[in-house]
Amino acid sequence: MNQVIQEKFIPQQLLYFLAGRRCCQQFACTYRASEHEAFVTHSRAYGLRSQIVFNNGQNYIKVFKQACRHYMELPKNLTLSSASIMNMFTLLSRTALLNREDLELSDLGSQAPTWRSIHLPLPLIRQQTAYFKTEGQRFFLQSFPGHHHYDEILKLIYANRVIVFDADRSWDKSVFLPLLILDDCGNKKSNVRIMCIEKDSVVALHNSHRMAANYFGEEVGDSVGIQLPHSNIVGSKTHIVFTTAQYFLRAIATLKFDNISHVVVNDVHLHDPYTDILLSELRDVLNTKPNLRVVLLSQTDNLKKFTAFFGEGAEVNMKRHQPSRTRIAHLDDIHSSIALAGIHKGPDIYKEMPEIFRTKSQRNEQMDNCLQAYEDLGTDAAIRPFLYAINYDLVPVNYRHSVNGKTAALIASDLNNANHLRLLLFMGADPYIVDMQQQNAISLAASKGNHECIDVLNNYSLHGYVVKNAKPEFVDYDLIIDIMYLLRTKPEFTPGNIDGLKDFLFCSFFSGNILIILPTYYHIVKLNYMLLSHCLTGNLQELSIFLLHENVKMEYIDSLVKTRCPDTVKVVLTTDIIESLPLQEVPFKYLIDTACRLNTVYDSSVYGVDDRYEWVSKDCLMRRELILDIKAPDAQCFRLISKEAFNALPETSKPRLQTMQLDKICLAVKMLSPNMIISEYLNFTISPPPLINVHHAVQFLKKIDVLDELEEVTWLGCRLQDIPLPCQLGRLLIFGILLQCLDPILTIVSSLTTADPLGIPFNEDIDHLWDRFTIYIQNRIKNERSRLADNQFSDHFIFLRLFHEWQCKLKNKMPPLYLTDEYDFVLNGLMEQLNYTRYEIVSALRSANLIHGNGQLGMTTLNQMSGNWHIVKAALTGGMYPNICAVDQGNKCLKSAISPSVHLHPNTVLRDFLEPLKISALNFRTPWIVCTRHKDHIVYATMVVPLAVALFSGPPRLRLSQVCDSQSNDRNAHMFIDEWIWMIMPKPVVELVMKTRQYFFKMYYELLKNCCDQELWRRESGPPGSNHAALTDAISKIFEIEESFIGFCKPPAITYRPIATLPPVYLLTVNAHFSWIREVDENRPLCKNQEQFYTHMVERQFFMLYTEEDSEGFYSNTSSCFIESVLGKFVRPIETPIRHIFVILYRKNPDVMISVSRAKTINGEFILKEYFRNSIPVYEILDACISLKVNVPVFDGRLMSCLIDKRVGNLIMDLFAFRHHWIHKR
Repeated sequence: MNQVIQEKFIPQQLLYFLAGRRCCQQFACTYRASEHEAFVTHSRAYGLRSQIVFNNGQNYIKVFKQACRHYMELPKNLTLSSASIMNMFTLLSRTALLNREDLELSDLGSQAPTWRSIHLPLPLIRQQTAYFKTEGQRFFLQSFPGHHHYDEILKLIYANRVIVFDADRSWDKSVFLPLLILDDCGNKKSNVRIMCIEKDSVVALHNSHRMAANYFGEEVGDSVGIQLPHSNIVGSKTHIVFTTAQYFLRAIATLKFDNISHVVVNDVHLHDPYTDILLSELRDVLNTKPNLRVVLLSQTDNLKKFTAFFGEGAEVNMKRHQPSRTRIAHLDDIHSSIALAGIHKGPDIYKEMPEIFRTKSQRNEQMDNCLQAYEDLGTDAAIRPFLYAINYDLVPVNYRHSVNGKTAALIASDLNNANHLRLLLFMGADPYIVDMQQQNAISLAASKGNHECIDVLNNYSLHGYVVKNAKPEFVDYDLIIDIMYLLRTKPEFTPGNIDGLKDFLFCSFFSGNILIILPTYYHIVKLNYMLLSHCLTGNLQELSIFLLHENVKMEYIDSLVKTRCPDTVKVVLTTDIIESLPLQEVPFKYLIDTACRLNTVYDSSVYGVDDRYEWVSKDCLMRRELILDIKAPDAQCFRLISKEAFNALPETSKPRLQTMQLDKICLAVKMLSPNMIISEYLNFTISPPPLINVHHAVQFLKKIDVLDELEEVTWLGCRLQDIPLPCQLGRLLIFGILLQCLDPILTIVSSLTTADPLGIPFNEDIDHLWDRFTIYIQNRIKNERSRLADNQFSDHFIFLRLFHEWQCKLKNKMPPLYLTDEYDFVLNGLMEQLNYTRYEIVSALRSANLIHGNGQLGMTTLNQMSGNWHIVKAALTGGMYPNICAVDQGNKCLKSAISPSVHLHPNTVLRDFLEPLKISALNFRTPWIVCTRHKDHIVYATMVVPLAVALFSGPPRLRLSQVCDSQSNDRNAHMFIDEWIWMIMPKPVVELVMKTRQYFFKMYYELLKNCCDQELWRRESGPPGSNHAALTDAISKIFEIEESFIGFCKPPAITYRPIATLPPVYLLTVNAHFSWIREVDENRPLCKNQEQFYTHMVERQFFMLYTEEDSEGFYSNTSSCFIESVLGKFVRPIETPIRHIFVILYRKNPDVMISVSRAKTINGEFILKEYFRNSIPVYEILDACISLKVNVPVFDGRLMSCLIDKRVGNLIMDLFAFRHHWIHKR
């Protein structure tokens, strides 16, 4: 039998491997040592490489193809300095250690973890307290369109255990149906408790507050309750409870479905992954609780799949199939209307700026050489360097040669290379760009008679699917602003509006609210600034801007819903949360839909996730269209997608369970059904995920110690379930707690889940006004990242420095209510979200008992090492495992245990633009890199010392069998941390590393196992046998010595600031400060009729005011009496609601304009309301005046204040409003 295995079975397995697509394969540990030798022999015969690896105490044989980049040919060296060895000895001497045979962790995971309930059980179900409905309550119920079907709906609910309900959005189903059931149960005096399940927390909060206030006239917690992670308000008289699917699943894992009569699940058509799992639980519980009623609320016509899934139930479709009166406009219609209207957005003062920024970097010279070589040779090989720069270094496909202005598309057209031209057009090249000779790709092909290229360009003009605004990954902000101008200044030119004689003022005044749906929060913040800048300069009619997104606070929703002002147009910037969030109080007349969303897609081929922008489905677009007010006779929907692309969209979206990373889903499944295999459970859901994705998720959870080898939940998995983060980031928080550096780890984790304000932009991400400076902007951002990294070879360090500098700039106060530039505004918006994420994570850690009020797990103790970057890197190493790469100096490449091919993204500070790895690696101090990957690109990376990898990576328990002697040197030993990480070190160092690992991971288990015992952690020493302070102190000294020994620079301080009052609602405050609603309220006593509020009828006057102070000093030290004495006598007589007075602050030495303010009289007091603050040299203003042929003013500072020409004043305001941070910052 042994001979058959060695001579037939093993060669057959190797041949199967050769024929497959995998580059390497690990064979089971069940083979014997003699069979391992057979593997090695046959592998060598087939031209393969083989290696014996160790993992969890077992040895395996791993076989590699020649092209495999996983293969670690040689182990990495670990050499410790003598000082580090001494410190390790000192640390270990304080413990009761340890003979060599005691090096393995033992008996730490013997006790099975127990699930803990995260909230109190629901009170006993009871009858509704008798009460008489008021007239207001009767009217509220009767106001729902579905009230006429009262009896019909109740009859269906009581005749079926499952009912799938679909109706128009105006029915407000998530509020109407629970009230309908409650009202009927009150009449029948039957016991009732209704669980209302929403997809998002903000929707549950909003609906609970609406129902409690509008129907019951109570606060939440009486008749209506809420159960969310940080808002658990349920009383003994509560009959309706709102919650989310994710939180409800966590509750029923321990409390089951006790004391519940009805479950109403909203938005089942969206196939939220936790909602899909909840449907499986509901289907199972109906077997044991036959009296439970399940009501599914949907907005899709395909109701049959839900009843088929349950195997019973009724389908109720109450939709009125009436033809929509909403006019739909796609990209072609929108562009035609904008061109016909002749939209003019004000003087483009920056358009004529000399392009001096192009040729001032090495990167420009490199790209110029690429284009010149392509023009000279014209071959496939000649264009490849340019294509590589586009794909891997973010070079714009429309890059123009610094001298002659030619683009690659223009050169391809000149050379009559149709294949290259077609490829460039597909990548987004613009054939209309002209060179210095005023030729573009079209005119050049026509003049030279290049017929093949002419055919390609003609086809492009017919199917312009490659232009910027036809790609889902790029939002065309300029087009959205154009549409806003179209709606607010020339609505008679909107697509489909044939009444060209409609009175302009009438149209403007009666324009309705505008809804703009964007893919992410980052897009919301950026568009918010653009709208504000256009409003404040007077180029666009003033508006009131509101924001909505998944993590929005209730203050944002309340400001939108409760603000009732007929004199304003509300512009709501939102993500797809609007599909679930009912806003009956705010009717919308116009919808601008970007028609795309950001999906996090798991790619099984590279074992990683990819943040992918995709077009939404047709049914999603139809649901968004239905948000518009059905009573509006001329409602308009603008879809930023071509008609051709729209026709190619799928009818329905793919369920997220089939595309997402499944780590938290697998953990939730084990919580719900601990005795069932995860893949088997998920296969019975309504949208089962691919088996390969489930397998990868389970293997990953085993690798990071969330599941054990038997697929049982470990103590770590038990703690991570209540933390709203992916499992790997949750594990990183655990390491931050253990190493007492929680605050910087919180910042890093929050930054990884928030948009990066310093991400290197693509050309398409930059506004049309600045996209010709893409290379320069990218270089400036790269330099800023290098400044923040401060030679630490870490992108994660940038997160800490950026957040720290933002905190210091605030000085514990609210960010300023003036505008500086787009980057500053976006940074404040993203930091607000990051700060909110930090708060949510800390609250979750407290709920999981990983943070206590005081003692060893109090915030003060957990941040004792927060200012030590060496400790933070150690926590990163352990928490981010297995996302660790190694530099192979011999082959000049990066190797990873997971992805077959990894590359450094241009975003990381570990490499420069267009710099090959063999050049970047010359500066590396260590071969080990801890990273955050997007597919096969390393976006964020940190270089760590080998000792950090040896101590904190790999499984918590290493066995002695994973250490073996070196055959070439008796003094050294090999240490296999897992099947890929392989080190060689002196034998005494191996013993020190193993003992230190045991010391650390023993405390790791103690923390996870006993963190709920607060009395235990209130002792100064913590649990018996543990000494966190001694461990972190020793590790801090050791890693400081090691990093200095290797050659790392000393890091700057990352000061921990435990008391920092940070702004909770910055964007809400800024938008309210500049809203049209406030303008109306402030001017209402002065106006006699509403027409005075039309911005296009407002006259503007500009005054210059000289000061010797900077802006901060002027506004801090200047009293209203001084302003009155200097400006009041000039301004008061001419100020009216239709004449706005602006004051431009001016300072000499150097000659700069530093601020623009609005002079206003409010409640009899004369004030300056600051709009913009920056520093604009006077010479820029003079140059702009010359280029726009405006009379050049004289700024000599001889007068304290003076009146200036309106054209110059408007020009200065535009210079302030549309200034670019990276181009103009000096």
